[in-house]
Amino acid sequence: MAWFHFCTANHNKIGRSTLTDMADWFEAGLLDLGHKVTFSETSMERSAINLFWEYFEPGMIEELLRSGIEYGIIATELPDGHGFNWRSDQQWTNRFNTFSEVARHAKFIWTMIESSVPFYSQFCPTAFIELGFSQRLVPASLNKSPNIDFCFFGLRTPYREKVVKQLQMHAKVVWPRNLLSPSGIAELINNSRVGLNFKQSDKWPIPSPTRLGRLMMAKRAVAAEYVPVATRQGDIAGICPEAIPFHEHALHILESGWNKKAELAFERYRTEMPMALIMERVLEQTISQFDSVSEAETIEIRLYPPVLIGEDPTWNFFGWENEYFSLRKSLGEIDVRLGAHVLQSLYGVENVLYSNSLSSLYQKVGKE
Repeated sequence: MAWFHFCTANHNKIGRSTLTDMADWFEAGLLDLGHKVTFSETSMERSAINLFWEYFEPGMIEELLRSGIEYGIIATELPDGHGFNWRSDQQWTNRFNTFSEVARHAKFIWTMIESSVPFYSQFCPTAFIELGFSQRLVPASLNKSPNIDFCFFGLRTPYREKVVKQLQMHAKVVWPRNLLSPSGIAELINNSRVGLNFKQSDKWPIPSPTRLGRLMMAKRAVAAEYVPVATRQGDIAGICPEAIPFHEHALHILESGWNKKAELAFERYRTEMPMALIMERVLEQTISQFDSVSEAETIEIRLYPPVLIGEDPTWNFFGWENEYFSLRKSLGEIDVRLGAHVLQSLYGVENVLYSNSLSSLYQKVGKE
C-alpha cells in the first residue's frame, strides 16, 4: 500500500472548489486499489507521494524546492505550443512559464488530455488519466421520475445561451446562474432527464470528463456537443455528429427513450472503464520507480502569496489565508512570503505588525 497526499496550497478558495470532482475520482481509484489517500490545503507529507494540481504563480517554485519534498503534478490545461489554451494574456503567460519551471523538478505528471502526453513527457514520466467508473461515486439514490428535461451547470457564454434558448422553446431547461456546490450539482442531475455538455472553448478538443462521468453514473442521458476527439467516455455517452445542429440532437435524445440510453451507457461505463484499472495503469507508468522517504513529517507550506489588501501613508496591509500583517513602507521592497513572524525577527516588531484579524491589525496601527 502506498500513501498519496493531495495538496492544494497553490490554489485559492475558488480554485480549490473546481477540483472537487477530480479529487473524488482520484481518491476512488486509489482506494479501490487499497491505497491510502489524504488531502490538505496547507501542508505536504514527507513520507507520502505528494501531488499538486497545476496552477503555479511566480515565486512558488522557490517554496517547493525549499521544502525538499518530491512531488507530482496533475495537469488540466491544454498546451498549444506557446502557452495554455491559446491564451496569450499576461496571467496565462505567467502561468505557463511558471509551470515549466515547476515541472522540471517534478517526479511525474498525470494529464487529463491524452494529446498533451508528448508535451508533458519532456519534463518527467507522464500518463494520461481518464475518469472511469467507481461504485464509490454512484449516487445513493435515484429519482425515477425526474421533472427537468435538460440541465447544465457551467459558465455562461453567448453561444451557450443561444443553444439553451432554442431548447427552451421545446423543453424545460434548468441552468443555475450561480456556481453550485457538489451536493447541489448532484441534486440537479438527479432531478433531470438529460444533461447537456458544451465545449470549454471553441478549440477545445474533448468533452468534459467530469460532467460526462457524473451524468452516466447517475443514470442520466447525455447530450454532448461535437468535439473532434470523442474520448472513451464520449464514445459511451454519445457525441453530437458534426453536421447536426446541437439543439436538434439534444431534443432527439430526450424524445427517443432517454432513460434506456442512460441505462445502456451506465453498464458500458461500468464494464469498459473501471477506475481501478485506469489508476493501476497510470501508477505503473509514473510511480513504479518512485522512492518515498520513510520518516513521517508534516511540512506546512504556503504557496499562494500574501495579498496586498490596503495601505495608508505609512503602512502596507497584507492578508495571507487567515493571518494579517502590515509592513512599514519605509522598509522598501522586501520578500513578503517570509511571513509576519520571520519579518518581525528581521526588521523588528515596530516595523512589522501582526494579527489574526484585520480589525485588530487596524487597531494596532492606530496606536502607533
